[in-house]
Amino acid sequence: MQLETLVAPDLVFPDLPAFDVSTVLRAFADRVAATGKVADADSLYQALWEREQLGSTGIGHGVAIPHCKVVGISEVILAIGHVPKGLPFGAVDGQPVRLFFLVISPDSQPAAHLQCLSAISKWVQKSGRIDDLLAAESTQSMLEILGQSGDS
Repeated sequence: MQLETLVAPDLVFPDLPAFDVSTVLRAFADRVAATGKVADADSLYQALWEREQLGSTGIGHGVAIPHCKVVGISEVILAIGHVPKGLPFGAVDGQPVRLFFLVISPDSQPAAHLQCLSAISKWVQKSGRIDDLLAAESTQSMLEILGQSGDS
């Protein structure tokens, strides 16, 4: 599963406004809903917030993978957000999070949800990729970086 096949250009947010966990999740929910890919920003925000309350989705190295399952979509939605200054997100290493991979999955497709989370985890483990994505200057260059396979 290559990440760039899951991310549409309108789901790349290089300037995600955020001051804390709540504002970054709200910004994601509002922007994804504005694309029409989900019906309701408030419901999406609530699902993301409830998942985050179970434990931080900050995986370390400045990355978080907030995720949830929702009714009413037919395929996994992946959005990318960059918070240039970073923010405290309760990451496992205690570092501020600057790069967010938001995963929204159909509630009827738990396997697809897990496959997407796994693909992101493998992708970010490759040396230099996080820095490359953070340094990208355009949506197109971010998508090209995401297209680098897990083996390269």
